Amino acid sequence: MKKPPRTSSADETDISRAAAEWFARLLDEPNPAAHQQFRAWLLEDERHAQAYAEFERLWSGAGLVGESGRASSLSRRTMLKGGGLVIVAGGAGFAGLTLLRSFGDYSTGTGETKTVTLPDGTRIELSPQTAFSIDFSEKARRVRLMRGEIFVSVVADPSRPFAVETDDLRATALGTQYSVAIEPEGTSVFVTQHAVEVTAAGRREILNEGQSLSYRKGRLSDPVETDIETRLAWRSGKLVFLSAPFGKVIADIERWRRGKIVLMDPELADRPVTLIVDVKRSDRILDTLQLGLPVRIVTISPWLALVYNR
Repeated sequence: MKKPPRTSSADETDISRAAAEWFARLLDEPNPAAHQQFRAWLLEDERHAQAYAEFERLWSGAGLVGESGRASSLSRRTMLKGGGLVIVAGGAGFAGLTLLRSFGDYSTGTGETKTVTLPDGTRIELSPQTAFSIDFSEKARRVRLMRGEIFVSVVADPSRPFAVETDDLRATALGTQYSVAIEPEGTSVFVTQHAVEVTAAGRREILNEGQSLSYRKGRLSDPVETDIETRLAWRSGKLVFLSAPFGKVIADIERWRRGKIVLMDPELADRPVTLIVDVKRSDRILDTLQLGLPVRIVTISPWLALVYNR
């Protein structure tokens, strides 16, 4: 096996991929030369140790214990003692940091959806890994979306406008149903009924039924006609991807499935993918990917899977 690439880039995806390659290599090559090279890679950048510690956590989190309740003696685990195990303690802080998020008044975890009814009767559907808080007064109704995506069915109250706010924008209902999503690349708004007023970066746009827009890199896009039903298929337990970059597909799937999926070949991230995933069968998602796409998936544990070109 060739030596995993040395990574000094700030790109977290590259670092995560390199950590995964080292993890896979140390499972297969328990020799001093591999461990020496591994240690050198760890010392290049503190983020390397943090990323590798996350893989250690995902591996050890598989719950492989014997009947006595003590961890079983695994040869793979023993292999890692030469270099990986020593950084688990240092990486624990990193793993903890990834879990330190604001919970808000309402929130969901991985694979969890929820519908809540606010004091004014407005209904909000939360997708997985979502959190928001509410701020209602006599003159206004505000929802602060911290992460994830919500679908809002607003109860009209002309004396108290209803708005969803994020760090990037404000989406004010004009008597409507709409979705606001915080994604890695920015924030998006989708309207299924009536209209929404969106303001961001000093600009104002009116979104009508069947339209969407996004806020990316300080710029608010123009409204565009969108297949809203496909985009919001998560509300009925489906994820529908039409020529979507595989990297985005994986990021979306990870909100519905516990564990980490790593694309081991960089070119895979940009590959366009058309796929329908039944998120109600999260245990079958990896099978769906492998059967529907030209990829090979190596499952390291229930919490960790590596995806290769096939």
